[in-house]
Amino acid sequence: MDAGELLDGRFRVEEALDQGGMGTIWTATELETGRLVAVKVLRLDAYTLGRLSPAERARRRAELLKRFEREAAILEELDHPGIPRLLHRGYLDEEPYLVMEYVDGVSLREFLDLRRPFPFDAAIAIAVQIAESLEHAHVNGVVHRDLKPGNVKVAHCDGAVKLLDFGIAYLTDPDATRYTALGDTPGSAGYMAPEQIRGQQDISSAADFYALGCLLFELLVGQKPFEDKPDRNMNTQHLEDLPPRTRYFNVGIPEDLDDLVWDLLGKAPADRPAGIDAILDVLRGYLPKPGDLAPDPELDPDPTARYRLVAAGRAQRSSRPVRAGSAPSRRPARRRGAWLNRGEFGRQVGLARAELLAEGPGEQCAALHALLPKAISDWGMLEAVVVEAQSVCAEAARLDGDT
Repeated sequence: MDAGELLDGRFRVEEALDQGGMGTIWTATELETGRLVAVKVLRLDAYTLGRLSPAERARRRAELLKRFEREAAILEELDHPGIPRLLHRGYLDEEPYLVMEYVDGVSLREFLDLRRPFPFDAAIAIAVQIAESLEHAHVNGVVHRDLKPGNVKVAHCDGAVKLLDFGIAYLTDPDATRYTALGDTPGSAGYMAPEQIRGQQDISSAADFYALGCLLFELLVGQKPFEDKPDRNMNTQHLEDLPPRTRYFNVGIPEDLDDLVWDLLGKAPADRPAGIDAILDVLRGYLPKPGDLAPDPELDPDPTARYRLVAAGRAQRSSRPVRAGSAPSRRPARRRGAWLNRGEFGRQVGLARAELLAEGPGEQCAALHALLPKAISDWGMLEAVVVEAQSVCAEAARLDGDT
């Protein structure tokens, strides 16, 4: 595929966005509407098949084509705002392609590389939207099997979170055809469940729960639960080692959220939550509420906006009635608990500084001094707003004669 190609007289190819070992993502313009779309092309050339023997090449080509067709069939069945829709599919010469909704945004991998750890409210907003997309997929018999930050995008226009790439999705229907990967283990290192690492063929939605646990851990803590070590590789740790607790890194993380991450990272599928309802029950308890402050420092795009900016009294997009027969959560969700609001703390710093300049230490400085230990515990001594607060408290102490 090249820039300028016309696909079925409907889409003009613009430019390549991303290229992997088996395919390329392009942008294209739909001629009738002028809207931008994404085109995923499966590459069946010497680059992907040339190293194989003729017999293996034919087998690999047939398998890749079937997987690509399956991805298209899956996307046609899924209808959820968190999953880009399939608009068209076809062939250019012998290369199959899929045309999908284009998401103008940043990948969660890019986002995490810029902000570690993520603002708490934003981490929850992202996790809830991913879980809701997984819920829709699981109800339709689809296990994503490759959930990772690189397959999640946050849209620039409204902060909506989109789950991408169902290329290695697994169908839980026992009558569905199983495609092997010719020795490959489907999934991505660092986010694969132990049963995936072991090459187990029949997997369940619990594999996606494990990946969600890895991703949620990274959002809350700023690092993966397991990293390669000189004497112990990452996959071995995923198979054998207990994960660390998120509260080990940040004691401000609510206990039930810490327990949820721990349960999601259970080694056996039976150790993880029984269903997505139990996961969402905990996560939704910490979603931003209408009128809450924006993350500080601000995020662009902002995944909390859809929850914070909804009109008071209007039902949030994610709210829903409890379905009859749904499994109860392990424990009632707690709203925020002792988590310190960064915006409110920043405002208190400003009030205390203004008080110092106007009349010297008083009630505002005392209030800031009382909050400071919690801020240090939640965010660390080197966080900018904590450093500023320490400076204000130190100046107040000096003016009170405590040198």
